[in-house]
Amino acid sequence: MARQITLGTTRFQELGKILGYEDDIFEQKKARLFPLGNTLDEIHTTSIFLSTLSAVKEYREYLLSEIGVNKIKNRNVNLHVFTEISRNTKNGNSSADRPDGLIVLTSGKRDPVIDWISFVESKVNKNTIDYTQLKRYIDFGKEVGIKSIITISNNLTTSPFDTPVRDFKKPKGFELYHWSWTYLKVMSTRLLRMNAIQDEDHEYILKELRRYLDEHKNITNFIDMGKNWYESIQHIYESDSKKRPNYEYINNIINSYVQEEKDIALQLTDNTDYYVQLKIKNRENRLESLRSQLEEERCLISEYFVNGEKSNTFKLTIDVTRKSIACECDVVIDAGKAKRQTTLLLNMLSPAAESNILIKAIYPRNKSADAQPLGKLSKEKEDNEFYSILDKSLGDSVKMFRISLKKEIGRDMNNRKKFVENVENLCDTFLRQVIRYTFLGEK
Repeated sequence: MARQITLGTTRFQELGKILGYEDDIFEQKKARLFPLGNTLDEIHTTSIFLSTLSAVKEYREYLLSEIGVNKIKNRNVNLHVFTEISRNTKNGNSSADRPDGLIVLTSGKRDPVIDWISFVESKVNKNTIDYTQLKRYIDFGKEVGIKSIITISNNLTTSPFDTPVRDFKKPKGFELYHWSWTYLKVMSTRLLRMNAIQDEDHEYILKELRRYLDEHKNITNFIDMGKNWYESIQHIYESDSKKRPNYEYINNIINSYVQEEKDIALQLTDNTDYYVQLKIKNRENRLESLRSQLEEERCLISEYFVNGEKSNTFKLTIDVTRKSIACECDVVIDAGKAKRQTTLLLNMLSPAAESNILIKAIYPRNKSADAQPLGKLSKEKEDNEFYSILDKSLGDSVKMFRISLKKEIGRDMNNRKKFVENVENLCDTFLRQVIRYTFLGEK
């Protein structure tokens, strides 16, 4: 005979089995705030996101303050969201000039005034922000006094102040911002992990938004370096180091890599308990920086910092010529002489760390002996031997230790998907096995 529910006694987690469902199947039966199905196009997706923005105070405050809309944190402000605001023309509404959304920030109770306003234009799937479409919306904005547009798509940019539209020069006095769907997903979960959402109903809404975006078949993080990656990388690999590589191939590489280096930060933040950010200098022109690295050194170099501390930095280097990838960081230990410093460093690192992690002791005037594997140094520590990374002729104390994890990826360097997998896995390993113990002090 089938089991029955006894009120006040039956545990909730047993309900699915009583009704005849496996746990995962019963979970799918839950009523959803944002169901899938016919809600996967740009308009429905934008509407669901904007509704969440309107409902969850902490979410909208975080996102808008990140693009400089600090009034969002003032008292007595209200956020209003709209979809498909058409431009009026003499012949009626123009569907060609119809941004997907509108965000309005107002203050005042009796007779609210507009403090800030922006169009929203979003894309899903492989659709990209259109150059001519953007220009039309800017013209529309100028007519009515709207001086900013937030674009949203699967494309990633270095910061929200950059646009994925290449060679687009925004008009003077007009602001252009960009959010990727991945960024919006990851930041929602980060706020939830921080217990930053005060209202439990709002917490539920934000969780439902994340579930909806995760299951959205037209929303994805960066997983593919693009169709031109193979020939472009091969060109750099085969090119004469004394000559500048072909401009088109360089552009193919950096236009993809500028997204991948941002995605690394977002995926590390999403998959760990740490907040990882791309470290750039004062809104630098990231594309030009990457272009210079590739032309002059045949490398791509990205720096990241963890949990808001810019001293907690690690570097990722993509060496196209050697077809290798590497992560490294510098750790300073101001305690005792060289041998004790080394022992303290080894005590920090997890016994389960990769034995092929390399460590180099750097002395004053940047002199050093050869780097050695962590496994070898751990054995020397166990046997109480003199550490092979130390050299008494270079000084009594170590200035800093350079820790690195390198991988030769060979043909995977040219593979548009395996390259992403290799790079993101290496960064994840380095964060979990080195950074968390050295910079973050975990045991």
